[in-house]
Amino acid sequence: MDLKQLNYFVHVSDLGSFVKAADLLGIAQPTLSRQIRALEIDVKASLFHRNGRGVMLTATGARFLEQARGVLHAADAALQVLHTGDSRLSGHVVCGLTPSVGSFMIPHYVRRFREQLPQASLSIVNHLSATLLDQIKASRLDFAIFHNPPPTPNLTMTRLSDEELYLVGPKRIGRKKSSVDFHELDGVPLIMPSRLHAIRGPVELEAARLGITLNVVLEVDIMQTIFQLVAEGVGYTIATRFPLIGRDASGLVAQRITTPQLLTHLVLVTPSQRVLTPLQRAATDLACTTYLDLVSEARQ
Repeated sequence: MDLKQLNYFVHVSDLGSFVKAADLLGIAQPTLSRQIRALEIDVKASLFHRNGRGVMLTATGARFLEQARGVLHAADAALQVLHTGDSRLSGHVVCGLTPSVGSFMIPHYVRRFREQLPQASLSIVNHLSATLLDQIKASRLDFAIFHNPPPTPNLTMTRLSDEELYLVGPKRIGRKKSSVDFHELDGVPLIMPSRLHAIRGPVELEAARLGITLNVVLEVDIMQTIFQLVAEGVGYTIATRFPLIGRDASGLVAQRITTPQLLTHLVLVTPSQRVLTPLQRAATDLACTTYLDLVSEARQ
């Protein structure tokens, strides 16, 4: 087993076809097939189901794919450190942020990154928590910040903060000015992200526990669109208050949900099966510092 075989395996897995992978890699299909077969012999397992329409990963192949990506990523990082000599903080970093966190953090993080890591480049992936979890498990991200990740092997999780949830709408619900009891959400028309969104699960779990009916009239995964619809009076939404930072929130009322209080846990996630390069570690630490500084400023 060598890195070339792992690279071939990942390409065939991603494309679902020996023909497409061979064309992309610039090698003959029989050569690619022999290399994949040699890899299967080395690992003593079948990695693909072959059919007339292409190939699909076996259960063993799916488990092996995550590790293969990690090995290739680690090899790239090692070569990067080797060839940068004394320029240990040059190279490329890929990070993931949820839309709610990214909406207020990205401009500040990018500015600090360019100031403090001028020899490095940055890619930011902006997706829901479930998607970011899948991508960092597949070694496509160096680190990510998202909500409520389940305990996962080979990932290190550092809690950054616990964020309260708010009901956001065109007018106040209930008798209290700055808060609303959870039971008062019964029947309120809600515009909510889909069930892939990390906030949706805790809200529905608490509603079921209390026997409350959540009246979800629309499902939208784009926070900017949700707040626009809320401002137009279509309904209410539930969110942390950070998506409202830097946004024109005139005409909107945000009430903290209480009795019970609902929290979402924001976590920094890094892979534990490989050592981060000095650049990746510096970028990760800078992201933590940027987020915590912004939270501190917002709460003053």
